[in-house]
Amino acid sequence: MKLTFGTDENTGEVFSKAVFSRRFQGWKGVLHGGIISTVLDEIMIKAADQKGLRCVTAELTVKFKKPAFIDTQYVLIGSVKEVKKKLALTEGVVLGPDNEIIASAAGKMFIL
Repeated sequence: MKLTFGTDENTGEVFSKAVFSRRFQGWKGVLHGGIISTVLDEIMIKAADQKGLRCVTAELTVKFKKPAFIDTQYVLIGSVKEVKKKLALTEGVVLGPDNEIIASAAGKMFIL
């Protein structure tokens, strides 16, 4: 998906901006939910990596709030909420053009 990532120095959150083309649509003009899940997984893994944690996904829970559309810019934000032994607990969100929440996720990441 060729995403680029940045880090908010104040919060430690990782962010990215993305516009998805027609090849990622499910219904006509609507972004496929699997793509949303994929980018949420990626932003949470990047958040763990930014904290020096090399991880793979153990569990991913996604909540879809609103449909996402192709050719629309979205902001992705990921963060690490807690580290427990060999797990990093993460959160991610996809924000729409008006900063409305399109989808959110909670992840449990195995620390390698």
